[in-house]
Amino acid sequence: MGGPAKAIKKLFLLQIGALSLLAEKAEKFVKELEEKGKLSEEEGKKFIQQLKKSIEKQKEELSAEVGKLLKEMNLATREDLETLKEEIKELRAEVEKLKGQKD
Repeated sequence: MGGPAKAIKKLFLLQIGALSLLAEKAEKFVKELEEKGKLSEEEGKKFIQQLKKSIEKQKEELSAEVGKLLKEMNLATREDLETLKEEIKELRAEVEKLKGQKD
């Protein structure tokens, strides 16, 4: 995988990293608010759960979008490669079988 596909993958990983960092920073901020008494522990947990759910949704959407972009670029997927490997294996077996019949 090179060129545009590699750039897309790097961008994807960068965005995933940014989302993870956001979650980490938000958790620290919520803990600070709890310690200062500006947010109850229950409210903090609820907020963090909602944030994590939202971030997970963002990651899934981002992953789907990257997959769509790569598909539009007509790049073979891992599944495509596995299917081709299996077909090659079957064809080789058939060739060997035909060679045996010829002798």
